[in-house]
Amino acid sequence: MKQYIEFHHGALCDTYEEQVNQQGYTYGDSAEFVQNVGYGLVAAYIHGCITDSEYNKILNRFQKKILINKKFLKKLVDTEE
Repeated sequence: MKQYIEFHHGALCDTYEEQVNQQGYTYGDSAEFVQNVGYGLVAAYIHGCITDSEYNKILNRFQKKILINKKFLKKLVDTEE
């Protein structure tokens, strides 16, 4: 069974690191990079540099290439036994 990770995008949302931490994952050293890319996408949308449809396409690609990519995303290890 696949486990899905849910994300909320926007200037007022929790950081991506906080969102994945709540779901049992971490970006570790890549957290700042991932967040900066997300901020850039939101800023481009808010300032009218990209349309609604372009924003949706870019967010889908961002999720596939960065947000759920195992190169960046790591499972948190439970320390309690």
